Amino acid sequence: MSDVNVIQIDDVIPRLYQNQIEAEATSPRMAWFFNTETGRAVQGTETSYGGFSNTVFHANEPVPPSPMTALLLPLLYTFCDRAKLPFSRLLRIRLGLFQRTAIEALHHNPHVDFYQPHFNALYYVNDADGDTFIFDQTSEQVSQEESLVYTRERRFSIATRVSPRKGRMIGFDGRQYHASMHPMQAGYRIAIAFSFL
Repeated sequence: MSDVNVIQIDDVIPRLYQNQIEAEATSPRMAWFFNTETGRAVQGTETSYGGFSNTVFHANEPVPPSPMTALLLPLLYTFCDRAKLPFSRLLRIRLGLFQRTAIEALHHNPHVDFYQPHFNALYYVNDADGDTFIFDQTSEQVSQEESLVYTRERRFSIATRVSPRKGRMIGFDGRQYHASMHPMQAGYRIAIAFSFL
Protein backbone atom coordinates (compact mmCIF):
# COMPACT_ATOMS: atom_id res chain seq x y z
CA MET A 1 0.00 0.00 0.00
CA SER A 2 1.43 3.34 -1.06
CA ASP A 3 1.71 6.28 1.32
CA VAL A 4 1.79 8.88 -1.47
CA ASN A 5 -0.64 11.68 -0.67
CA VAL A 6 -2.41 13.21 -3.68
CA ILE A 7 -4.95 15.98 -3.18
CA GLN A 8 -7.63 16.06 -5.87
CA ILE A 9 -10.29 18.74 -6.26
CA ASP A 10 -12.74 18.57 -9.15
CA ASP A 11 -14.20 21.84 -10.46
CA VAL A 12 -11.64 23.72 -8.39
CA ILE A 13 -12.76 26.96 -10.05
CA PRO A 14 -16.10 28.10 -11.55
CA ARG A 15 -17.01 26.89 -15.04
CA LEU A 16 -16.69 30.36 -16.58
CA TYR A 17 -13.10 30.59 -15.32
CA GLN A 18 -12.39 27.06 -16.63
CA ASN A 19 -13.73 28.10 -20.03
CA GLN A 20 -11.58 31.25 -20.10
CA ILE A 21 -8.41 29.27 -19.35
CA GLU A 22 -9.28 26.76 -22.07
CA ALA A 23 -10.03 29.55 -24.56
CA GLU A 24 -6.67 31.22 -23.88
CA ALA A 25 -4.72 27.94 -24.01
CA THR A 26 -6.29 26.93 -27.34
CA SER A 27 -6.22 30.41 -28.89
CA PRO A 28 -4.25 30.88 -32.13
CA ARG A 29 -2.33 33.59 -30.22
CA MET A 30 -1.00 31.03 -27.72
CA ALA A 31 2.69 30.29 -28.30
CA TRP A 32 3.66 26.62 -28.05
CA PHE A 33 7.28 25.47 -28.16
CA PHE A 34 8.28 21.96 -29.19
CA ASN A 35 10.38 19.79 -26.85
CA THR A 36 11.79 16.43 -27.88
CA GLU A 37 11.55 15.28 -24.24
CA THR A 38 8.79 16.94 -22.25
CA GLY A 39 9.60 15.82 -18.70
CA ARG A 40 13.09 17.27 -18.62
CA ALA A 41 16.32 17.19 -20.61
CA VAL A 42 17.11 13.57 -19.79
CA GLN A 43 19.90 11.90 -21.71
CA GLY A 44 20.13 8.14 -21.86
CA THR A 45 16.49 7.07 -21.90
CA GLU A 46 15.40 4.54 -24.52
CA THR A 47 12.52 6.68 -25.78
CA SER A 48 11.82 10.39 -25.77
CA TYR A 49 8.27 11.70 -25.78
CA GLY A 50 7.87 14.95 -27.64
CA GLY A 51 5.26 17.58 -26.93
CA PHE A 52 4.73 21.30 -26.64
CA SER A 53 5.10 23.63 -23.69
CA ASN A 54 4.98 27.25 -22.68
CA THR A 55 6.72 28.37 -19.49
CA VAL A 56 4.78 31.47 -18.48
CA PHE A 57 6.73 31.96 -15.25
CA HIS A 58 10.07 30.68 -13.95
CA ALA A 59 11.67 32.11 -10.81
CA ASN A 60 15.20 31.03 -11.79
CA GLU A 61 15.24 31.89 -15.49
CA PRO A 62 14.77 35.15 -17.41
CA VAL A 63 11.37 34.32 -18.90
CA PRO A 64 9.65 37.33 -20.50
CA PRO A 65 6.50 38.41 -18.62
CA SER A 66 3.37 36.63 -19.81
CA PRO A 67 -0.24 37.81 -19.46
CA MET A 68 -1.07 34.16 -18.69
CA THR A 69 0.58 34.57 -15.27
CA ALA A 70 -2.13 37.00 -14.14
CA LEU A 71 -4.83 34.63 -15.43
CA LEU A 72 -3.37 31.54 -13.74
CA LEU A 73 -2.15 32.76 -10.33
CA PRO A 74 -5.70 33.05 -8.90
CA LEU A 75 -6.22 29.40 -9.93
CA LEU A 76 -3.22 28.34 -7.84
CA TYR A 77 -4.30 30.52 -4.89
CA THR A 78 -7.79 29.00 -5.02
CA PHE A 79 -6.38 25.47 -5.02
CA CYS A 80 -4.05 26.22 -2.09
CA ASP A 81 -6.94 27.76 -0.15
CA ARG A 82 -9.34 24.87 -0.82
CA ALA A 83 -6.64 22.23 -0.16
CA LYS A 84 -5.42 24.10 2.95
CA LEU A 85 -1.87 24.22 1.58
CA PRO A 86 0.62 26.91 2.59
CA PHE A 87 2.04 29.09 -0.17
CA SER A 88 5.14 31.28 0.14
CA ARG A 89 6.87 31.38 -3.26
CA LEU A 90 6.09 30.52 -6.86
CA LEU A 91 8.81 28.57 -8.68
CA ARG A 92 7.25 27.90 -12.08
CA ILE A 93 4.08 27.83 -14.16
CA ARG A 94 4.31 25.65 -17.25
CA LEU A 95 1.62 24.70 -19.75
CA GLY A 96 2.01 21.35 -21.49
CA LEU A 97 0.31 20.14 -24.66
CA PHE A 98 0.32 16.63 -26.08
CA GLN A 99 -1.43 15.79 -29.33
CA ARG A 100 -3.04 12.43 -30.01
CA THR A 101 -0.32 9.87 -30.64
CA ALA A 102 -0.60 6.17 -31.43
CA ILE A 103 2.66 5.22 -29.67
CA GLU A 104 1.91 2.35 -27.30
CA ALA A 105 3.39 3.12 -23.88
CA LEU A 106 2.02 3.08 -20.36
CA HIS A 107 3.45 6.50 -19.52
CA HIS A 108 6.20 8.97 -20.43
CA ASN A 109 9.58 9.08 -18.67
CA PRO A 110 9.34 9.60 -14.88
CA HIS A 111 10.86 12.85 -13.60
CA VAL A 112 10.73 15.49 -10.91
CA ASP A 113 10.48 19.17 -11.83
CA PHE A 114 13.02 20.45 -9.28
CA TYR A 115 15.55 18.57 -7.19
CA GLN A 116 14.67 20.50 -4.04
CA PRO A 117 11.73 20.28 -1.64
CA HIS A 118 8.67 21.85 -3.28
CA PHE A 119 5.02 21.16 -4.03
CA ASN A 120 3.41 20.43 -7.40
CA ALA A 121 -0.11 21.21 -8.53
CA LEU A 122 -1.48 20.12 -11.89
CA TYR A 123 -4.60 21.59 -13.50
CA TYR A 124 -6.33 19.90 -16.45
CA VAL A 125 -7.54 22.36 -19.08
CA ASN A 126 -9.67 19.92 -21.10
CA ASP A 127 -11.26 16.48 -20.92
CA ALA A 128 -8.84 13.95 -22.38
CA ASP A 129 -7.25 10.60 -21.90
CA GLY A 130 -3.55 10.47 -21.03
CA ASP A 131 -3.33 9.92 -17.29
CA THR A 132 -0.83 11.44 -14.89
CA PHE A 133 1.20 8.79 -13.08
CA ILE A 134 2.69 9.37 -9.65
CA PHE A 135 5.30 6.90 -8.45
CA ASP A 136 6.30 5.62 -5.03
CA GLN A 137 9.90 6.78 -5.45
CA THR A 138 11.10 10.27 -4.48
CA SER A 139 14.11 12.32 -5.52
CA GLU A 140 15.54 11.72 -2.03
CA GLN A 141 15.51 7.96 -2.71
CA VAL A 142 16.45 8.02 -6.41
CA SER A 143 18.93 10.63 -7.65
CA GLN A 144 18.70 12.25 -11.06
CA GLU A 145 21.46 9.95 -12.35
CA GLU A 146 19.81 6.85 -10.84
CA SER A 147 16.47 7.84 -12.37
CA LEU A 148 17.87 6.95 -15.81
CA VAL A 149 18.60 3.40 -14.65
CA TYR A 150 15.19 3.16 -12.98
CA THR A 151 13.53 4.33 -16.19
CA ARG A 152 15.48 1.97 -18.45
CA GLU A 153 14.90 -1.00 -16.13
CA ARG A 154 11.27 -0.03 -15.44
CA ARG A 155 11.91 0.01 -11.70
CA PHE A 156 9.58 2.91 -10.86
CA SER A 157 6.46 1.58 -9.14
CA ILE A 158 3.13 3.34 -9.72
CA ALA A 159 1.52 4.70 -6.56
CA THR A 160 -1.52 6.18 -8.30
CA ARG A 161 -2.76 7.60 -11.57
CA VAL A 162 -5.16 10.45 -12.28
CA SER A 163 -7.27 10.95 -15.41
CA PRO A 164 -7.49 14.43 -16.95
CA ARG A 165 -10.87 16.12 -16.52
CA LYS A 166 -11.55 19.76 -17.28
CA GLY A 167 -11.51 21.72 -14.02
CA ARG A 168 -9.74 18.99 -12.03
CA MET A 169 -6.64 19.95 -10.09
CA ILE A 170 -4.30 17.69 -8.17
CA GLY A 171 -1.44 18.41 -5.79
CA PHE A 172 1.40 16.30 -4.45
CA ASP A 173 4.88 16.52 -2.96
CA GLY A 174 7.19 17.69 -5.75
CA ARG A 175 9.82 15.16 -4.72
CA GLN A 176 7.60 12.33 -6.02
CA TYR A 177 8.60 11.09 -9.43
CA HIS A 178 5.72 11.49 -11.85
CA ALA A 179 4.98 11.18 -15.56
CA SER A 180 2.42 12.34 -18.06
CA MET A 181 0.93 10.41 -20.97
CA HIS A 182 -0.21 11.55 -24.40
CA PRO A 183 -3.84 11.02 -25.43
CA MET A 184 -4.67 8.18 -27.80
CA GLN A 185 -8.38 9.05 -28.19
CA ALA A 186 -8.79 12.78 -27.51
CA GLY A 187 -7.30 15.19 -30.04
CA TYR A 188 -5.10 16.87 -27.45
CA ARG A 189 -4.37 17.06 -23.73
CA ILE A 190 -3.46 20.36 -22.05
CA ALA A 191 -2.36 20.56 -18.43
CA ILE A 192 -0.86 23.39 -16.39
CA ALA A 193 1.89 22.51 -13.91
CA PHE A 194 2.58 24.75 -10.94
CA SER A 195 5.67 24.32 -8.75
CA PHE A 196 5.81 26.29 -5.52
CA LEU A 197 7.01 26.49 -1.94
